[in-house]
Amino acid sequence: MKPEEVIPGLRALIVKDLVERHGFSRKKVAEILGVTSPAVTLYLQGKRAGDMAKLLRRRGALKLVREFTDHVVERGGKISMPALYDLAFSVITLIEHKVTMDREEGLIDLRRNEAQRLLQLLRERFEIEQKSAEKFMRIASRLRNQALRMLIRMIARDCIKHADIMMLLMSIVESGGEMKIDLPDIELLDKLLSEEKSFHIYGLNEIRKMLPHKLLAILVDCIADDEKKHERILKNLVNYARVSEEKGRAS
Repeated sequence: MKPEEVIPGLRALIVKDLVERHGFSRKKVAEILGVTSPAVTLYLQGKRAGDMAKLLRRRGALKLVREFTDHVVERGGKISMPALYDLAFSVITLIEHKVTMDREEGLIDLRRNEAQRLLQLLRERFEIEQKSAEKFMRIASRLRNQALRMLIRMIARDCIKHADIMMLLMSIVESGGEMKIDLPDIELLDKLLSEEKSFHIYGLNEIRKMLPHKLLAILVDCIADDEKKHERILKNLVNYARVSEEKGRAS
């Protein structure tokens, strides 16, 4: 499935959720989605993208759509096309994962017992991350303080990312553990790593000291932690690329 095929159905589900669950007017929903009021009516009546919306609902996409609309309602504003594409990719990943979960074949290079144990662990971890994300989202939605709400939502988003990683790992294991790795150019990776080292904490320490509240300093600490993580990821990619390059020369 392609995002372009999924997005109309997602729009239909978003429209329905905003009107029926959140009580938005059709005019307001049209404004949020950047479509006309008649288009909203067609989405609600199932006359536009109705079949795709039904398919997405059957495949379990409604939960992701509701999380998405909750976030939209909380932050306000319009739904951008990049945001719709992000949602579409998450839904496609979910659907493809469910399809592979139904297959018994595909455990080619891994011993069957080990593969089944690994899949069980991955599924359990996926469920843990998903439940944690839902819990933190619920907590965040009840908070009035913007800084605190953002901190809790950051934890929720991390849990969602972790769940996505578990889904990807399950998909790879179920397909036999093989994948083609297309690394960026090693010079580019080196350049990115060098820039990350130079600028990743620029200004953060001074900002942290000048902020009027410790809660705000925690937000800045989160940025610093993320920047350290980015540097570590790039380092590992550079090392991996060098090892792969040496193996390629040897063969």
